[in-house]
Amino acid sequence: MGQFGREVWRSADEPFFHLTIYPTMAYSVNLLTTVAECDAALAAADSELRDLQHREENLDYARENTTESATEVQAEMASLTAEISALNSIIPTLADGTRARKNNEINLRRANNRQAILNDKQDLRGPVALLIRELGLAKVQAQITETNAFKAAVTARKAAL
Repeated sequence: MGQFGREVWRSADEPFFHLTIYPTMAYSVNLLTTVAECDAALAAADSELRDLQHREENLDYARENTTESATEVQAEMASLTAEISALNSIIPTLADGTRARKNNEINLRRANNRQAILNDKQDLRGPVALLIRELGLAKVQAQITETNAFKAAVTARKAAL
């Protein structure tokens, strides 16, 4: 099999992920001397391929959810940062003990708490988590490609017997 490349683009100008898999391994299929041995190798490869495809589907689903969540978290973080900044500039201008100051202080505490929760969520669903999930997906896809190359080599050997 030849070279396999994959690029995912963040914008029209620059890739943020590039995976290149070099030529697949030259398997020692000449050691297979019977059709039964080929069938056993193919059965094992089929089982492995089913597992990998299931894992790929799960990782792709997780990546899609993480993409949506990361975007939402980043937007909400930007909004909260602006809100906290505004509240921090407004509160000192309000007289102590007034209802308006107390309400704004409560709003500031809530915004700070929400920001802390989002910071924790960002660890699980933020841009770094998304990149890690994309890496996992790319690795599984490379394994699928390699397993298919293995199956092709064994199938060719089986046909030659």
